[in-house]
Amino acid sequence: MSTMASTLLGRGIRRGLLGGQRRWLGVLLVVLLARFVRVFGGRRPVVHRIGLDVGETLEVRHLAGGGEDR
Repeated sequence: MSTMASTLLGRGIRRGLLGGQRRWLGVLLVVLLARFVRVFGGRRPVVHRIGLDVGETLEVRHLAGGGEDR
């Protein structure tokens, strides 16, 4: 989560939920909704499961992201 979103989340909790300010309650709702969409609406990793018999091999030709440290 970005620093700005964390700051808005904290202020929304303190000023909105605890302080009763409706504008900050709205900010809290928007930040939580954005977090929810990012977590549950994001791309899922692709997983392939293939059963191999004895003596068969599997060759991976492409790694997603191209990271060398993965």
